[in-house]
Amino acid sequence: MKKINQFLDKLFDIIPGYVFGVLAFIIGFSGDLIALLVTPEYQMWRSSISNLGIKPGGIFWRSGLVISNIFAIPFVIFFGRSLKDDNVNEVVRKLAIASGVFTSVSAVLTGVFTGTTVLLNYLHGVFALLSFIGGAITCSIYSFLLLKNKKFAKSITYAGIVISGIVVSYLIPFFITNFCNYFQDICLPFGEAIYPIMPTYEWIMILSILFWYLSNSIYLAKVKP
Repeated sequence: MKKINQFLDKLFDIIPGYVFGVLAFIIGFSGDLIALLVTPEYQMWRSSISNLGIKPGGIFWRSGLVISNIFAIPFVIFFGRSLKDDNVNEVVRKLAIASGVFTSVSAVLTGVFTGTTVLLNYLHGVFALLSFIGGAITCSIYSFLLLKNKKFAKSITYAGIVISGIVVSYLIPFFITNFCNYFQDICLPFGEAIYPIMPTYEWIMILSILFWYLSNSIYLAKVKP
C-alpha cells in the first residue's frame, strides 16, 4: 500500500488528479455519442444501453466505458484525498475511495464482458449490477463527505446529492423489473408496465455520472483544496 501511495503521489505531481476526471468524462461521453451516431437503428428511449453494446457501433460504447473508467480510478482516489479534513471521518473517506475504485473496475468489466453468448450476458449483467450499486454508494458517500468538509461550496455538494438521488432511485425500477422477469408468475405484468421508463432512466443515470466526474473535476481545478 505504501508503494502504491508513493506512485500516486508522483503521478499527481506530474498530472493533477482532476485531469483524470475530465478525461473520464470526455472519453465516456464521446464513446456514447459516436456509438449513437453510427447506430441510427438504436433508439435510446426503447432499448437498454447493453443492447447498444452488441450492435455495430457498440465497439465505441464499450471502448469509451472501459477507458473512461480506467481514468476514473485515479480521479476518485485524488478526489478522496482532497476531502481529507478534521471534520471528515477517515474510515468513511477511505470507504468512499474503495467504493469508487470498486465501481470503476466493475464498469470496466461490464464493457469487457459484452456479447451475445449466455456466459457473456451473465457476466455483463453481474458486473453492470455491481457498478450500479457501487455507483449509488460512491456518489452518496462522497456527497456526505462534501457536506462535512467546509472547504467545498454548497453548489458542488448539492449537485452531488442530486446525482446520488438519480443513481439510487434508478435501482428501484431496476430491481423491480428484474425481479418480475425472474418471477413471472408473481408480477410479470407489473414489471412490463415499469420497463418502458428504464432505457431513458438508464441514460439519464449514465450521463449524470459522467457529469459528476466533470463537475467535480472542474471544481477541484479551480479551488485546488
